[in-house]
Amino acid sequence: MDLGFRDRVAIVGGSSKGMGRAIAMALAREGASVTVCARNEGELRRAEIEIARASSQHHVLAIPADLSRDADIKRIVRSTFNRFGRIDIAVNNVGTSPLGQPSELEDREWGEALEQNFFSVVRMSREVVPYMKQQQWGRIVNRLSISVKQPMDGMGLATASRMGVVGYSKMLANELAPFNITVNNVLAGYIQTDQLSAYYENRARETGRSAEEMMNEAARVVPMGRLGRPEDVGDVIAFLASERAGYITGENVVLDGGAVRATL
Repeated sequence: MDLGFRDRVAIVGGSSKGMGRAIAMALAREGASVTVCARNEGELRRAEIEIARASSQHHVLAIPADLSRDADIKRIVRSTFNRFGRIDIAVNNVGTSPLGQPSELEDREWGEALEQNFFSVVRMSREVVPYMKQQQWGRIVNRLSISVKQPMDGMGLATASRMGVVGYSKMLANELAPFNITVNNVLAGYIQTDQLSAYYENRARETGRSAEEMMNEAARVVPMGRLGRPEDVGDVIAFLASERAGYITGENVVLDGGAVRATL
């Protein structure tokens, strides 16, 4: 299936490792030019090399940046347009936040979570939309988590800030639909990443159980019988960012192997 990525240009946030890198790789393999960005420059350069091997060095731009900072987002968008001459796709790969019980979290912690997980999406979308409107074509995809449907213990900061993205995305999708711009969320389940390992290591310290035991337990409750792979996320987001998904907008696509038990 031709996803129509030839001459398309994508920005993928948090793309030095894990799901972000897999998303950027999936888009590059389908023919898109990709800007990758993350705070850790060493990991980002390694991701740039891997993606260039899958496509071409001329089709990859790596920019060290902190997506919780408005100035960095503006710099990413401006540099991408200057390099490639257009912007078609923006993937907001929203991060996680420190663990803690909702009633015990301080204002500073709530503010940092909103900057990283909510305002980064708002700002990136605001910067890329004018280019997409001019082209009468665009795709905005936000990689969130099933925690917005099925909260996980200790993840109050991440869950609440991601819920804000869900509401914002629906309103933005309605606004941008007349311009042939779609906005969707992918709610990823238990995906084998460093982030998931860190979560279970924290939970293991609190409960006295081993992280490996807890991850195996999580895999057993998934009807597919396994944890997800970052490539699973990359493939779904590549489809939603493609020409073939032009009639899907304002949706929350669950990618969890059936882990969420709710019918709606």
